[in-house]
Parts: sequence; C-alpha cells; structure tokens
Amino acid sequence: MKTLEQELSRIDLNLLVPLSVLIKERSVSRAAEKLFLSQPAMSRILGRLRDLFDDPLFYRESNGLQPTAKTLELEVQLDAILFSIDSLVNSSTFSAELCEKAFRISTPPLMSKLLTAPLAKAIYDIAPKVTLEEYPSAIDPILLLKEGHVDFSIHIQDIVVSDEYRSEKIGYTYPVIYGASNHPLLQKENITINDCLEYSFVDLSLDIRSTGEYLNPLDSELVKQGKKRAVALKSGQLSTLIESIKGTDRLIIGGHLLEKDSILDSNFTVIKAFDTEPYMVNIYLIEHRRTLTSAPHCWLKSVITESISSNFSLPKSLMDR
Repeated sequence: MKTLEQELSRIDLNLLVPLSVLIKERSVSRAAEKLFLSQPAMSRILGRLRDLFDDPLFYRESNGLQPTAKTLELEVQLDAILFSIDSLVNSSTFSAELCEKAFRISTPPLMSKLLTAPLAKAIYDIAPKVTLEEYPSAIDPILLLKEGHVDFSIHIQDIVVSDEYRSEKIGYTYPVIYGASNHPLLQKENITINDCLEYSFVDLSLDIRSTGEYLNPLDSELVKQGKKRAVALKSGQLSTLIESIKGTDRLIIGGHLLEKDSILDSNFTVIKAFDTEPYMVNIYLIEHRRTLTSAPHCWLKSVITESISSNFSLPKSLMDR
C-alpha cells in the first residue's frame, strides 16, 4: 500500500493555486493576470487540471466560465487547504513590514469613511506593501465570507449560527437623525420621533443581491408601534443622499459618528440622537474559520479591532446605561 506522501508525489500541488484563482475569477484571462502568466499558459494549466481531476471543471457561458459540480465540491475544501499551507509556511516567519498580501473587507457604507480611512493609514504605517480592498456590506455577509470574496466582514448584527464562522464584538454605535442646520424641527425644545416622522427621509441602499430587508434599530421600533418612515430616495452613495437633501427639510439616519464626517459640513446638524436602549447597536467582526490560524489574517484582525475600538467605542456613561 502506498503512503500518503507517495500518492501526493505524483501530483503537482502547484496546480491548486491557479485552480483557486480560476474558481474566484471565472475567467482564464483574469486568472492569468492575477498570477502574472500569459493566457496560453493559463489555458495549458486548465488542461492539466482537467486531466488531474478527470472533469471539465468549467463550461463557458456568455458571462464567463461556470464551475461544474465537481469544481463546486473542490471549492469547499480548496481554500482551507491553501490557508493551511500558508499558515504552515508563514506562521513562524510572518512580517507585517514585508507582507505583500491583498486583503478584502466589507463594511457598512455609512461607516466606511470613518472606519476604512484610518484603517488604511494604520496598515500603511505598519505594512506598506499590503493592499486593502473595501466592499459594501451585504445584508447577509456569510455568503461573501463563504465564497472567499472577503477576508473579514464588519457587520452590525451577530448573524453567526455555525462553527464555520467566528464573530467578535468590537465596537458600538447608535442611530442619529441628521438634517439641515436650519431645519424647522430645531425650533422645538423636545423633539420626538413622531415629530421626525412628519418629514420624509433619504436612505442608503444595501446589497441588492440579499434576500429580506434590513431594518435599522429605529425602524425596528417603529414597526412595533405600527409606524414607518416615508422614504423619498434610496441610493448606494452617501454623497448622493447628502447632496439631495441640501436646501430641503428631508432627513437622513446615520451612525453617531457621521457628524464628524466632513461630508455633512456646516449645513447639517444632529436633529435627534437615539443613544439609549433599545437603539444601541453592536459592531461585529466576522471571519471564516479557514483564516483563524493564518498569521497575516490574525495580524490584520488585530489592526482592524484596534482601529474600530478607538473610533467606535462609546463613552462609559452610555455603555453603562
């Protein structure tokens, strides 16, 4: 009987890396570009992979390569294998200063500028060769992590329901209604939510691919009361929403740190803050278990945690409420 080592010696394990890239890119030309290979070279590698697994692996459609059932089976195990190899090779020699990895994270759009900008600077100061790519959060971030589209997801709900993922609470925020600095509501002494509901709102659109509808804590409470906001505009761009309410009495809901964002400028102000229960929102860092032992990912996780904690931790007076 042959040993495991003897069996594996017949296989070119270097083929696993281009297979992983092909699965993610769904394109021979893009995969070749990622690996700094020519397209003919990548096509030859695909041919060798098909021989190795005795399967076509991909078939062509108008929108690119589509994986076969065999490829989807391989995908489940492939990332874990590659991360294990990376951990084996780099665990004792990892250096942030020399790291050249590209990391992908997803973040809530309303938190992006206050979160990602300082994070990118912190990474540059420590690891100037690292690349950071940011994507908008999905309503359900699990799919992004499962398919390897992102390394970490920063989310405002703890949606982890299996051992396949890890979730850690790393910060807090709460909803605030913002409006024009001369908004009519500011003439009132005690502004209520019902006062705010007399005006229309603009809203940030979330991931169109996701099922269901995310309700922020304010909307969740309104639903319990049989009430809802009138939303006049939805957009995936915060700058578009801000521009659209200039010179109007429309309102927008954002996190408590949005007022520090220069995008609001002096034309906008806080109308009403909801800094008590049940409106407090936890911020979670979610990752797939395949990255738990990866030294580069552990390093990035620590940088993310420190950056968010310093920007999205609440005063002790609010945390104790």
